[in-house]
Amino acid sequence: MKEPDSPIPSSEKQPPMQNNTTYSIDGVDLTLIRWMLSITPTERLRVLQQNIQSLSRLINESTIS
Repeated sequence: MKEPDSPIPSSEKQPPMQNNTTYSIDGVDLTLIRWMLSITPTERLRVLQQNIQSLSRLINESTIS
């Protein structure tokens, strides 16, 4: 039985991502993703809360000027 043709030619298939890759083929920076996955959920929440506080300060400062 003949195997179905792959929808993506083998010359266009993406190589497997290596652990030392900084960017995906799509241009996504993988260092932040790896860092977030390396910390605990509690630490992730703390980081996100700090980001929200920073954004709130920036928004408030931009409306005052």
